[in-house]
Amino acid sequence: MKKFVAVISCLLLTVLIVGTKATEVQAKDKTEKVQRLVNSKEIKTSDFFVDAKWLKNQLKEDDKTVVIEASYGEGKDYKKAHIPGALHMDTMEIENEESNWNILSADTCKEVFLKRGVTKTTPVVIYSSDINAAARVAFVAYWLGVDQVKILDGGLKAWEKADYKVEKGEEKATAAKDFGGTVPGRPESLISTSADLVAAKEKNPELVLASVRSWKEFIGKTSGYSYIENAGEPEGAVYAKSSKTSADVAQLMNNDGTVKEPTKIFAAWEKWGITPDKEVAFYCGTGWRATTAFFITKQEGWKDVKLFDGGWFDWDKAHQKDPSKYPVQIGDPRDKDKLEILN
Repeated sequence: MKKFVAVISCLLLTVLIVGTKATEVQAKDKTEKVQRLVNSKEIKTSDFFVDAKWLKNQLKEDDKTVVIEASYGEGKDYKKAHIPGALHMDTMEIENEESNWNILSADTCKEVFLKRGVTKTTPVVIYSSDINAAARVAFVAYWLGVDQVKILDGGLKAWEKADYKVEKGEEKATAAKDFGGTVPGRPESLISTSADLVAAKEKNPELVLASVRSWKEFIGKTSGYSYIENAGEPEGAVYAKSSKTSADVAQLMNNDGTVKEPTKIFAAWEKWGITPDKEVAFYCGTGWRATTAFFITKQEGWKDVKLFDGGWFDWDKAHQKDPSKYPVQIGDPRDKDKLEILN
């Protein structure tokens, strides 16, 4: 009898263990499911991020759509493989070292897009192996006033993963002559220099200056850039968790290069006072990473978001000339005893 009870007990224990493990596996699978900002079935006309399927259909339905591959340099990767009909754009065409890596004048940028046949009413879809490069170029198009600006979520990898064909070589663009509107068409979206930021803060003292830089950059442990000597942040800046280094927005991205569903990241931002009901200016070192945060918030319905293009690079330069007008904070602003203000 004892032997029988023991056997039954063992069998019950085995069932419980197997059942528990099965539950754990199921829970793990559910937890690890990729949560993306872009859902194929829910893409709206007003969205800024789209997927490969949407782009494939768009190219069929509107042959005036211009696809741009954005990257620094001559486009070596673009020439190896690109979306059929896509045109390469070197990011140096819309910013350069002489401009302190700030976006060039609206007239200059307008000509860059006109060369590729882009006018105010041209649907434009931009992609890159670097989401920040795509967002940077997309922001310029948006700022100029292009009506419909989209970013391909996941870039070329997502296109290839969908088993769509690619082409090699370089496409020739048909230039346009008339942009069809005054540029910039959306001037309110850009705070260019540190002086402009000071003016914006004077106009609205409640403006939230949100740094998407890494934590080490934010607290002044590193400048993050070989060409920026000093570390720190503009006084009053708050932390918009986004980057692990100065070259990524890893906190906003999935491992496959798509943008994360932002509920959790918005919750982290809210702890720093970064909320959709406020005027928020995103910035980073020189403006790339901040444009990605800009478009994520725009897609999620934030009404009053801006790009502080000059970022830490421009603010540091301004601080060296006039520290009292452009004060710098070093440390975690939540700990006033350890926070250092340079002015």
